[in-house]
Amino acid sequence: MQQRKLYTPLRIFSFVVLALMVAAVVYAVSISVFYWNGIGV
Repeated sequence: MQQRKLYTPLRIFSFVVLALMVAAVVYAVSISVFYWNGIGV
């Protein structure tokens, strides 16, 4: 049962990393849409 104790924090950590990745993508999209005219595309 030693592996069970290690599994829960790792699962929480993976959810945190996934949430940060999603937040970074949303942030990048919102910034690029906001500064669309300044980018000059």
